[in-house]
Amino acid sequence: MIYVFHGDDGFSLEEELTALKSQLDADGMLFTNMTVLDGRSVVPNDIVAPCATAPFLGSHRLIIVDGLLSRFEGGGRFAGKGRDDRKSKEGLAAWKGLPDALAGLPESNILVFVDEKIVASNGLLRLLKPIAEVREFPALRQRDVPDWIRERAGKLELKISPPAVALLADLVGNDLRQLAQELEKLATYAQDREIEEKDVGELVSSARESSIFGMVDAIVEGRGEMALRLAQRLRDEGSSSAALLNMVSRQYRHLILAKELLAARLSPEEIGQRLGIRAEYALRKVLEQSRRYSLPQLEEAYRALLAADASVKRGIYDEDLAVDILINDLVDLSRSRSFSRA
Repeated sequence: MIYVFHGDDGFSLEEELTALKSQLDADGMLFTNMTVLDGRSVVPNDIVAPCATAPFLGSHRLIIVDGLLSRFEGGGRFAGKGRDDRKSKEGLAAWKGLPDALAGLPESNILVFVDEKIVASNGLLRLLKPIAEVREFPALRQRDVPDWIRERAGKLELKISPPAVALLADLVGNDLRQLAQELEKLATYAQDREIEEKDVGELVSSARESSIFGMVDAIVEGRGEMALRLAQRLRDEGSSSAALLNMVSRQYRHLILAKELLAARLSPEEIGQRLGIRAEYALRKVLEQSRRYSLPQLEEAYRALLAADASVKRGIYDEDLAVDILINDLVDLSRSRSFSRA
């Protein structure tokens, strides 16, 4: 069997891969029959050879190829390293025989291609589709996060109140890996009682920091009600509107720089180094958000930030009102944007 697992939701993808490993490891021998290949450097025979090899003292062999399809993406995670679209197309010629070479894959052997989100026009994906089961793992929409929390809590036999669910969704957003970690922590803490809103506020790690980033993400992504609600909660907890304004300004500076660096065809790794962003999730967020806007729209947003700062310094508005007006202006800009994929 051949699978292609790809998508922005790396956590769900990893869970699916873990479940597959567990299913194949009924006899406990999968650790001697598993091959993991780095897709950045493999050639076709690197994949075909282990696929043709029978399992050793076990019922199954698992071959995982990580990151190969990204080599054929114009903006994939390994793009920008001496590759362009023309070279990708030329390189695809070497892979055209792969489907035929895998036609005789033994039933005992499972081949899985793992990658980030791949576009439908990806050349290698089109070659593999006739012989593979393709599963996409899209990022969870923010509006679906509460349902995901409730479902996950049910699996943990954790009782959690609706206000606690809402707060956890606001604080963490759609970062499923962190949500899973926080729910496990809450389950250990709660034992048999129901988790309440105050428990989430006290136990969720970096709750204020998470809610600041959640507020910024909500602004950039056009979720005005959530952005205003988080801004007010942060002020209630002691954050100044000046600090919130600084965080929003910082994010839009990152978006403008990321937009320019993407246009210059730098790789994500190089962009992260230029911006000083080390966390993979945070960098992926910045790159995704920068693609939502054209450069003129980002520049317009930055002018709105400068105007908000000036209105406070000139005494036109107090800080709280200036930030609330700014949030509404930026959300309106977000909702009226034209999507750009530069």
